[in-house]
Amino acid sequence: MAEQDLSFGAHALVFGASGLAGWGVVDQLLENYPTAGTFLKVTALVNRPFSVAESYWPSSPPSRPELELISNLNLMEGTIGGFTALLKDKVGDIRNVTHAFYFAYKQEQDPDTEVRINRGMIERAIGALNRLSPKLKFVAFPGGTRGYGIHIPGGVFTAPFKESMGRLAEPAGKQLFHYALEDVLEEQSKGKDWTWCEARPDAIVGFVPNGSTFNLTAHWATYLCLYALVEGKGANIPFPGTEDAYASQFNDASAGIIARFSIWAALHPEKCGGGQLFNIADQARPSRMSERWPAFAAYFGLKGIGPVNDPNVLEPGEYIKKHSHVLEEHGIKSNQVFKADFLDTYGYYLTFDRQLSLEKARSVGFLEEIDPISSWFKVFERFREAGMIL
Repeated sequence: MAEQDLSFGAHALVFGASGLAGWGVVDQLLENYPTAGTFLKVTALVNRPFSVAESYWPSSPPSRPELELISNLNLMEGTIGGFTALLKDKVGDIRNVTHAFYFAYKQEQDPDTEVRINRGMIERAIGALNRLSPKLKFVAFPGGTRGYGIHIPGGVFTAPFKESMGRLAEPAGKQLFHYALEDVLEEQSKGKDWTWCEARPDAIVGFVPNGSTFNLTAHWATYLCLYALVEGKGANIPFPGTEDAYASQFNDASAGIIARFSIWAALHPEKCGGGQLFNIADQARPSRMSERWPAFAAYFGLKGIGPVNDPNVLEPGEYIKKHSHVLEEHGIKSNQVFKADFLDTYGYYLTFDRQLSLEKARSVGFLEEIDPISSWFKVFERFREAGMIL
């Protein structure tokens, strides 16, 4: 594979490019964010079989960065040296990489196993870059609000959550892979010419064409589409959760805004480097599902109402299983969500305010906001284009 001289433009390397957040990074880079010519090349790395033809990324005419997609690249096995040799063989111009976006993730049910596997993955990735990419300037990765303990019943901190709140106490902190990634990046960046930061969103609103582990947008899109087909347009559809969850405050975080901030931060190392943590969301003003759910339902011709205390009402995952034949009859492609059963608990355990303060991101100059409803609708449209909903 011939090397290219990218000395006059940046070369982005995206790990986990077919994942919910990683797909968004590639999408935004190919859309010429922040400006045309900033990045000359994007190399997208994925573990699963994947092709550009099925990616739904923008095409790459001369005005966009060149895209190279490398699939079947497994971060979970072997030594750092072995992965270094593999990356050198697969990415011929790896020495020209200037910015890395580490968006790879392997979900495991057991927290200790999840920490161990994800630590090993990033150790291989960053260890290889330290050996192969002398032009590397920045590494960005996304964490999540589990870092604020939202997975712990009742929560830990009082919202709005701020980056200065620090890590969860042990033993909870030891079971979060986000912290392990921070520790690896802190260690691996010592004495190097590159620096790093972490973006921390809540649940991600995004599109992927080939399934994902935790994609609430996809899960609800399938449910709402199917509900309209079975029950008819205009039917009432209750929010799948409790009144407390329906009223609790949060911030939507689209894959697009996470990508844009990560790219922006990577281009401003003097403001965002040094291992800093930044909350990120579509907009600073928090919202509630009592605002969102009726709008989502209306998109599919339904009337979204609050929770109902009726044991006969099926959870979204159960409803989809019961009526899956209807999707097949309408030729709707499977929108694989591998942890749909967990997503059905969303409206039951997130019963407390969990909004994020965006003051820190604003203080360094990232001022962009996206209307959250438009983010959801844009993803719905992408699912429709891909034949995953009607």
